[in-house]
Amino acid sequence: MRDTMLHRRYRLGGVTTDYRCAPAGLAALAERLGGRPAVAVVDRAVARLHADRLAAVLRDGDGTPLPRLVVAGGEPAKTVANLERVWEWLAARRLPRDGAVVAVGGGAVLDLAGFAAATWQRGVSFVAAPTTLLAAVDAGIGGKTAVDLGALKNPVGAFHPATDVLVETGLLGTLTRRDWRCGLAETVKAAVIAAAPLFRDLEARAPDLADLLARGRADRPVSGITDLPWNAWIDGAVRVKGRLVARDFREAGPRRALNLGHTLGHALELQLGLAHGEAVALGLAAAARLAASRGTCPRRDADRIVALLAACGLAVAATPPPRRATAALVAGDKKAHGGEVRWVLPLRIGAVDIDARVGLDDMLAALSG
Repeated sequence: MRDTMLHRRYRLGGVTTDYRCAPAGLAALAERLGGRPAVAVVDRAVARLHADRLAAVLRDGDGTPLPRLVVAGGEPAKTVANLERVWEWLAARRLPRDGAVVAVGGGAVLDLAGFAAATWQRGVSFVAAPTTLLAAVDAGIGGKTAVDLGALKNPVGAFHPATDVLVETGLLGTLTRRDWRCGLAETVKAAVIAAAPLFRDLEARAPDLADLLARGRADRPVSGITDLPWNAWIDGAVRVKGRLVARDFREAGPRRALNLGHTLGHALELQLGLAHGEAVALGLAAAARLAASRGTCPRRDADRIVALLAACGLAVAATPPPRRATAALVAGDKKAHGGEVRWVLPLRIGAVDIDARVGLDDMLAALSG
């Protein structure tokens, strides 16, 4: 990846979040912590793959290694039992009110550790170090932290923005093909919402993306993928999310745009056993097709959205799961207001309708292609 450093600053819910993305982004950690006592919650896979690098950078302002709790990554990590485990560990470490929790890993670990930070001592500082593309463009910024409860995704959580988001792009090279695909689903989503130039940039490299991602084992790293302009693409997606969250931190209006593909996607994720990005891609493709069929989005734009997702190696159609179970999950979505689900549909590439009235049967029909 290009040897450049991106730095964005957002005011999110009264907290200033500094977002830094660089090949050696975690080198800034000790300086950003200053003299604060801190601990680290680290994704187990990241701890294994990058042991030497983490040993070098997970240190406080005095150069002392941070106490480290290693946890399993992925959505199964986001349980109340794991949250209690983190609390107990923080208690054993006696992290004080002026301390900080540093989370190193994918979106699930950031959600878990961020919620622990939000609730420990009624809120300590949180530093996010995303190590997946999805976490870098989405989960790492915005202030939403949560755990799952039974079949419900993210119903228990808190708004707690990170003071710093440190993305070390040098760690991304070990990501699997599935990780890249999932991160691109959220990147394409951001482009559809409010970044037509980003969409065009991705679209221009669709042949390269397809060569790297549309074929091959999902669980293997991808040779040559870091040669693509990820810094610019990450920056484009982060700018979309940062602007929306700064305008509407608690999701009363404009921030709902970020739910594009997610209302159906969350239900599919739970029922079909998909990774988050895979489910979002299906939800986004269905939303695009439905908007085109209703005449509220140009058919050409809808086709371009679906084609770009497919070029990223993502499935864009699926057999709808049982309607009754899907309806229950959609109705229980935490984004429902007054018993009514508000859907997000694209109007064109770069603009969305955040208050679309959609029948579930229509959305499920669009899912099948």
